[in-house]
Amino acid sequence: MPENVRIIKNPHRKNKGKNKPLLVALWILAMLILIGLVYYVALPPLNIHSGSFWTFVFFLLALVLASYFVIGAITEKIFRETVRFPSGMIDFKTSMEGTGKKFPKIVILTAAALAVFLFAGTLIGSQIFRAKTYSSLITVDRVPFADGIDETEYVTDIALMDTASARIIGARTLGTLSDLVSQYEVSSDYTQIAMRDSTGDSHPYKVAPLGYASFFKWIKNRQTGIPGYVKVDPVHFEAEFVRLTGEENIRYSPSAYFSKNLERALRFACPTAIFGNIHFEVDDNGHPFWVAATMKPNAGLFGAMDVESVVTLDACTGKVEEYAPADSPDWIDVVYYGTLICEKYDWYGMLSGGWLNSEFSQVDCVVTTDDFGYKIIGNDVYIFTGVTSTSNDEANIGFILANSRTGSYQFFPVAGAEEYSAMSAAEGSVQQYGYRASFPSLINVGGEATYIMVLKDASGIVKMYSMVNVKNYNIVVTSTTQEEAFQKYKAALKQSGAVVVDDVVPGSAAVREIIFVVENGSTVAYIKSDAQIFRSEFSEKLLFLEPGDEFTYFETDVTEAGVHNVIGVEKKS
Repeated sequence: MPENVRIIKNPHRKNKGKNKPLLVALWILAMLILIGLVYYVALPPLNIHSGSFWTFVFFLLALVLASYFVIGAITEKIFRETVRFPSGMIDFKTSMEGTGKKFPKIVILTAAALAVFLFAGTLIGSQIFRAKTYSSLITVDRVPFADGIDETEYVTDIALMDTASARIIGARTLGTLSDLVSQYEVSSDYTQIAMRDSTGDSHPYKVAPLGYASFFKWIKNRQTGIPGYVKVDPVHFEAEFVRLTGEENIRYSPSAYFSKNLERALRFACPTAIFGNIHFEVDDNGHPFWVAATMKPNAGLFGAMDVESVVTLDACTGKVEEYAPADSPDWIDVVYYGTLICEKYDWYGMLSGGWLNSEFSQVDCVVTTDDFGYKIIGNDVYIFTGVTSTSNDEANIGFILANSRTGSYQFFPVAGAEEYSAMSAAEGSVQQYGYRASFPSLINVGGEATYIMVLKDASGIVKMYSMVNVKNYNIVVTSTTQEEAFQKYKAALKQSGAVVVDDVVPGSAAVREIIFVVENGSTVAYIKSDAQIFRSEFSEKLLFLEPGDEFTYFETDVTEAGVHNVIGVEKKS
C-alpha cells in the first residue's frame, strides 16, 4: 500500500457523505469511458430515426443501472472502512448511500417513457396510418415495351453473368497471383457498374475489392494497403486483377481495423447519417471509391425509408464527399440499390388503394417477383424485375425497369411467364444435363419480350445459353453460343407465326447424305444435298432423315467455306 494512503477506523462516521461528489464524479468518468468504448465498437448513428441508435440508448440505460447496483454491492462488502487520501477521507459506503434510492426509479421511468415514445412514433409511421405516404414515394411511367427497350440486333454484348459466377472467376484470377493469394481474399460483394472507355463508350463490369485475409495479415500489410481489385467482364466471362500502385492502394476497407475500417471512417465523418447500402465502385479512370446511400424516414420515426443523400469515401485517401442524389457524379452507378427499388415498388403496388385493401380485398394489388437482374443502357445501370398480381405468382403482368442512379421507374405491360417459370422451362429443355439457369435478362426480339439466360453446371461454369418467349414460354431454345441461340430463337418465332424475322430465311432441300460429328463436346449434323451443305445442331428429328428425303429449314448465315448454318430442320410429310 502507498505510504500516503492508510486505513483508519471510523466508527463514528464523522465524514458521512462529505465526499459524495468525488465518488459520483469517478463513477461518471468510468461510465463515459465505457460508453465511448461501446460507441467505438457499435458505431450507431446519433439520430433518433435509427433503430440502432435506440438500441444503443437502452443498452446504456441498462449499463448505468447495473453499474449502480454493482458499485453499491462492492462498497457494502469491501469498502466498509474509510480510506484516507492526501486530499482527505472518503467513506465509500456512506457516499453510495447518499446517492439516493430514487436513482433506479428515475432510470426505469426514463426507459419506460422512451419505450412509449418509440411505440407511438413507430405506430404513427406504420403503413396502417401512412399508406399514401409509402405508395407515393415513386412515380411510375407506363411505357409500351417496344418503345421502352430497343430491339436487340445481336446478343453478344449482353451481360448475362450473375454474381455467383463472378465470384468463381474472380477467385480464380486471384489464385494465379502468388504474391497476393496468401495475404488477401476477394470480397464476395460484387457491384454491377458501367465504365466509359477512352472513346466514351460504356461497358458493363462487375467489380469487387480485395480484403485482408485476417487481423494479423492486416497488421503485416497495413502500411502498404490493399494493392487492387478484381474487374469481371460479364459479357465475355473474363476477369482481370487491376493492380494499383503506391498512393493509389486501398487503405480504407471493411476488412481493415481501427481508423482505417470503412464503417468507422464513414461514421466519424457523418455521425448522424443512417447508412443504407455501402458498396464498392470505381470511376471511369479506375480509381476506387466506397459509395454509401444515407437514408431518412418519410413517415413517423422509422417508416418509408428512402435515400436522402449519397456519400463517397475515397478508398485510398479517406476523403469524404456528400451529394444530393440528383447531383451525384456520373460515374456513380448505384444510388438506389436493387432491394430498395423493389421494396418501394411493392409499397406502390400494394398500398395505392389503402392499407385495408392491401390486407383484405387486394384489388389491383401487385408486387415484384422474388429477385432482380441488371441491364446496362447507355452509361446507366438499370434494375429489372417482373411484376405479378398477389393472386397469381406464376405469371407476370409486366416488368419494371428502374434507373439505379436516378431512381426513375418505367412499367412495361407485358403479360406472360414470370422469371422462375422461364428458368424452369430452360432447365427442362436440357434436363438430361442437370444444368441450372441463372436469373434472366430481358430483351426485345422483333417486338417480342424475351428472356435470355445462361445455363450452368454443378460447379457454376456456363455451359449453354437459353432464350424463352415471355408470352409463350413453350417457345424455348438452347445453344452452346449466344449467337446460335439468337438465330434459333428467331427461327422459332417465325415458325410459331409470332413475328416476322427478316434475317431468318426459310428453304427446303433433299438429303443426299447426313453425317453426325462432335464439335466442342456437342453433336452437330452435316446434311449434304446435290448443291449445298447444311450444318445443324443435333435434334432427334434428324435421326429420321434418310437419303432422298426432303426437309425444310431456316437459314441463319453462310460460313466462308460455303456451309449453310440452319435451324428448325423438319422432314417434309
